[in-house]
Amino acid sequence: MKLTVLVLAAIVPCCFADAPVQTEGTARDVVLTNGVSLRLEARSLGTIYADHAVLEQGAARVSHFGGYQVRAGDLLIESETPDSQAVIRFEKNTVEVASLGGPVRVTDGGVMLTRVAAGSKVAFQATGAAPGAKKGPSETKVFVWVIVAVSVAALAIGLTAAAQGKSPF
Repeated sequence: MKLTVLVLAAIVPCCFADAPVQTEGTARDVVLTNGVSLRLEARSLGTIYADHAVLEQGAARVSHFGGYQVRAGDLLIESETPDSQAVIRFEKNTVEVASLGGPVRVTDGGVMLTRVAAGSKVAFQATGAAPGAKKGPSETKVFVWVIVAVSVAALAIGLTAAAQGKSPF
């Protein structure tokens, strides 16, 4: 699917809808025909689709993105109102989301993690887990619970044997 975008103040037909955009020393402005406005800051990399964008590195400012999603790492950022504006920064394992105007939702692809009100920001550290995946207990916790369970069972057997006047050994 071809899109017409506004790039650096000139209307040009853009490549295909899944066009990667990488900026070097200067920022790049992209306005989609659906009214969504994206500004990839210097030294940023992202892919722009008709219905969403994927920020792979750097920062992006998104305006008028009601119904449009931006993915950064394992997180999805969505506008709650058509005229919301947000700045999304993705560096290494940290995703920062700041709302400049209008509320913005941050989800992990299924569960809403937070709602960012206008004028505020949040930061997330990537865990490396798949979106929506629940992290199980650590090996140390499992080991401790096994020790406790075995100890309680041994104590119960010993008390039962002592109550009957027998030796548990």
